[in-house]
Amino acid sequence: MKDQAKDELQRSSWRMALQTGALLVLLLVAIAGSVLLIVSTSQATAAQRLLTTATEHVDSIVDAPAGTWLAISNQGVLTVSPGMPSGLPDLKAIEAVAANGVAAQEDVSIGGRSYTVRTAGSGSRVVQAVFDRHENLEELNRLGLALLLTCGGAVVLASLLAVWLARRAMRPMAEALDRQRRFVADASHELRTPLTLLNMRAQMLRRRVASAPTQEPPLSIEADLDAMIEDSRSLTRLLEDLLISADSRRVELTHVDVVALAEDVVQSFSASAARRGVTVVRSGIAGPMGITAAPTALRRLFVALLDNAVRFAKGRVDVGLTRDSRTLVITVRDDGPGFADDVKMRAFERFATAEPLDTKPEEDTVRPRHYGLGLALVAEVAAQHGGRVEIGAQPSGAAVVVHLPIRRNPGNPPAAGSLFRSLVSRLRRMF
Repeated sequence: MKDQAKDELQRSSWRMALQTGALLVLLLVAIAGSVLLIVSTSQATAAQRLLTTATEHVDSIVDAPAGTWLAISNQGVLTVSPGMPSGLPDLKAIEAVAANGVAAQEDVSIGGRSYTVRTAGSGSRVVQAVFDRHENLEELNRLGLALLLTCGGAVVLASLLAVWLARRAMRPMAEALDRQRRFVADASHELRTPLTLLNMRAQMLRRRVASAPTQEPPLSIEADLDAMIEDSRSLTRLLEDLLISADSRRVELTHVDVVALAEDVVQSFSASAARRGVTVVRSGIAGPMGITAAPTALRRLFVALLDNAVRFAKGRVDVGLTRDSRTLVITVRDDGPGFADDVKMRAFERFATAEPLDTKPEEDTVRPRHYGLGLALVAEVAAQHGGRVEIGAQPSGAAVVVHLPIRRNPGNPPAAGSLFRSLVSRLRRMF
């Protein structure tokens, strides 16, 4: 991907990671708050139960529950548990309960520690229980710190994981957008050349007719018209390739005589190939050969293969049809420059370009071999039919080999094999 696509991918990944992290923080805060509330409520309930038991059912200070101190006033005699915190018991509360018989409870803080004091009458006695809340508060603090550290670590790890997952999830989309940009740019470049030539020839023809319509040799005008017609045909073929390449709909399969179709395409190319000094022949299966395929797509496959071969052939193109078990093998060979090793893996990409193999240093006029959309369409059509395409091996020239299944179940999606290979390729890139 280009730098712009990478920047967009990075920004989108971080944006998704931040949103995921924010949602996770809110979720963890809600969970931590709920845990602290539940624990705090449980502690308060247990403390209240302990104080009630101590003030209503304990008869002696030696029977005080753990974590509490008792002060018992019986007929003016006050007994206090050993270790009672300084400033306690609360004598005013004891006197008030002795006077009105109404139990009282309050939270007090002495020396930086928190206590809950409950005073209640029990028969002729007044019992005051003091509960130390320090341990409960310390437990809540430890629990809060543990939740904070755990949630913080979880947020950090989840954010990093979200960044990784966001990049993995958005990379195919970014790559698709990048391919779309490159396709539009390449297609614009491809369309510009034939349109420029067509426009230039039309202007030249107009000038000739306007300047000397009666003196211009007819053959010159006819040659210009023929060139314009050829340019318009090239433009039409390119537009058809663009439309077919952009159409990802499922193909409709029917019974097709592939031998008759191949011969028809070969015959249609023979005249234009002869003008280039190229002979197109067909070999292999001679009689009728039926396969299950989409006729229009299969014709475009043969047209793209022959167009590519004729353009770069020196004198001969061979279209071979053979059968291998349940597979039809289409082989188109030409005696042109062939494919370099470094371009074989990308020859079926759209608008792939490579230097010809027979280029010499002094031959500065030899142009790179440009594949346009033709071979890319071949690969797409083969994938739609559950087949595959590859560069064949031969001593010289180029060979493109297409493998197509002879019979397919019309109920099955034609592109299942292509989807599976695409999924495997994507998984390899991810891991």
